Amino acid sequence: MNRTGYWKTTACLLGLILVSGLLGGLLGRRYAQIECARRSDPSHWNESAMRALDRTVRPTPTQREKLQQDLDAAVEQLKAIRADTIARSSQVMRRLVEQVEKELTPEQRIAFKRMEPRESDLSNLNLLNVETRKKK
Repeated sequence: MNRTGYWKTTACLLGLILVSGLLGGLLGRRYAQIECARRSDPSHWNESAMRALDRTVRPTPTQREKLQQDLDAAVEQLKAIRADTIARSSQVMRRLVEQVEKELTPEQRIAFKRMEPRESDLSNLNLLNVETRKKK
């Protein structure tokens, strides 16, 4: 193989490695985002906990119905805790913004307004967007 062919082959292989790495990283990042969202969803926790109970304990139909009711109640409690946590966190962020603004000069306040969280960022954290389990 001549020198030109060697360099072309090497460049192609390096390009292939680079594209593969980039694509793998992007796909991995997207998968991690989806998995994180799924794990933070209490209704998903309900379904996966019930599947684990079915697989491990093998409850009777009567027990299964009672266990499902208990899981449904737990999901509702988790949603209430999450709503409270978001509300309290938003209050802390609002107070922080107010305190920071008090310390700034007028020029600094203008710059701070650009980085200040919007109200929608504080109140709509998209974490409560949980549907109750659908009855079968």
